[in-house]
Amino acid sequence: MSSSKAKKKIDKILELVQERVGDELGGLMGATLVMSDLSTRLISKEDFFDEPSGKLVFSEMELSGEVEGQGCILISIKDAVRLGGTLIMLPENELEEAALSEDYSEEIDDSYGEIANIIAGAYTKTFEEMYPKNFRFIRKKQEIITPVKVDVESDHPIPNQNYYQVRAKMTLNDTEMGYLTLLIPAKPLGLDEEPPAAEETAPAQGASGDTAAAETASEQGGAGDAASAESGSGTAAAEQTAGDAAGGAGNEAAPEQADGAAPQSSGEAQSGTTPGAKPFDVQKQKKRVDACLKECSVRMGDEVGALLGAEVKFTDHTTKIVNKEDFFFDEASGKQILAHMDVVGDLEGKSYLYVGLKDAIFIGGTLIMLPPSELDIIVAEEDFNDDAEDAYGEIANIISGVYTKVFEEQYPNKIRFIKTALEQVVPMKVDSESDEPMPDVIYYMATSRINIGDREMGNLHFLIPAPLFQLEQLAEENSADDAADGSGTGSSISGKAAPAASGSSVGVREAGEGEKNPEFLLVSNDDRECSKICSVLESRGHAYRVLDYKESVNDHLPGEVRAVVLVMAEVDEKALGVAIKISSASQLPLIAAGPEWTRTKVIKAVKYGVDDILLTPADDEDIHAKIETVSAKIAA
Repeated sequence: MSSSKAKKKIDKILELVQERVGDELGGLMGATLVMSDLSTRLISKEDFFDEPSGKLVFSEMELSGEVEGQGCILISIKDAVRLGGTLIMLPENELEEAALSEDYSEEIDDSYGEIANIIAGAYTKTFEEMYPKNFRFIRKKQEIITPVKVDVESDHPIPNQNYYQVRAKMTLNDTEMGYLTLLIPAKPLGLDEEPPAAEETAPAQGASGDTAAAETASEQGGAGDAASAESGSGTAAAEQTAGDAAGGAGNEAAPEQADGAAPQSSGEAQSGTTPGAKPFDVQKQKKRVDACLKECSVRMGDEVGALLGAEVKFTDHTTKIVNKEDFFFDEASGKQILAHMDVVGDLEGKSYLYVGLKDAIFIGGTLIMLPPSELDIIVAEEDFNDDAEDAYGEIANIISGVYTKVFEEQYPNKIRFIKTALEQVVPMKVDSESDEPMPDVIYYMATSRINIGDREMGNLHFLIPAPLFQLEQLAEENSADDAADGSGTGSSISGKAAPAASGSSVGVREAGEGEKNPEFLLVSNDDRECSKICSVLESRGHAYRVLDYKESVNDHLPGEVRAVVLVMAEVDEKALGVAIKISSASQLPLIAAGPEWTRTKVIKAVKYGVDDILLTPADDEDIHAKIETVSAKIAA
């Protein structure tokens, strides 16, 4: 039988197995257990254990009879505690506490062992009924394992071969849990003809279509964006010792770090010359780090919620590469409270946790149980008093503890995060070239939106120097992608303005060759309105130059520029921050063009150095009038 036919037959059997597992376990526990989102894939031992996840309860499963081999059942500790605790009828409050703290006691180990026996029995019964060969699934020894410490070349905890991975999501009563995963030896079932990198199958009937790989840990396990496995045995994960685990054998020696970036260990520095070593895969490293950071966002909700006595969730989790200027100019919104966190252990450096000022006050005030009316007042007044600061400091300690616990469990290097200090930061006042409040280096940033009860709040940003996790190569790849797309804005483009592609940054546009130097400087993040203004300037014979928000105006002022036009997609703090930079760079007339002006916004704009206002969207006549007005002022 071909592997594709064998796979089709076994997938049909596995659908029935999941139903049986849910029914039999639910009956045993006196609860409702639903198994959903069934998915299967062929995977190597190396690729499975290389995909990030926390500590797992491993139950060896032996195939005995006409089909022989060794596989396993894998589940997160938290889910094993919940299943085992439900079986022995722990009171709900004790069960929740045990699951949250991952208290895997001997009693829980025994009760979960019974559950693993039932799972093995469900597989045995279904395959006996449906599969042409007779064999049994027998649950053997049970232990807790840490995936990143598994030696791929050894036979522990399972032999180094290809497996058929079966995973299904569990819902116990109304509680959504993580995934129950089985690894079944592929060769005895005729499934080993395809390469290990084969795509995961489309979910079986009734599944939701989730194709993330090896998300064995629970939804709190954080491997939600795992990709298809990569083939090849390569260097064992366990060979990534404290010195070189973050980079893996074969990575080139890291370049000298800028201030604030963590020094690499000696093992990392020497790993680049290992002959025949597996090349460093930055995307695999990114996946590992992303999984840890996502797990942190989930656990922070649990830990902070338990402390506040409220439902707390950190949602919309994303990661990206940023530099210091990009963060303070594009990402941080309004005043921020910065918690400095030292990184110590196998890797050393600093990390930075930012939360909006009002959000920090609300969180701190909730912790000290301020009455809602009083809490609303101090939030509105942005009163980050000593009590609120101390309370929020405790929350920051809890968060640093979550980062420590997750990275100790799931990352090859042993590192800890220690909160050292809090400070208030105003993003628009930060000098991007200074070392305050953090050095000007490339950072890897994780962002989550804060939700407390029914209140949707701002973002939490966690930044760590990219070289600390050897992710600086991502910045180079992003630059290369921008260059390939033609989206870079660093070089000048000769000639007059033409409308930029929708959604792209406005590039630098200079006066045509042989013409006089620019009379007008346009600083813009609104391509459409900027192009209109450029067209009117052209019609009047004025030379101009256009800069993006991020570019420095100091390099172009004053020269022969006679006026500056700030073209804003939104009249917000970011735009007004640009106005401050322009007005501090020169005393030239400044026109601010933007939509939805209010009295408050106008007052702020004037305070920040704006001389005249243009309401957008504007027609040619309005633009022409503003140019006439400013030209008259210049002439006078």
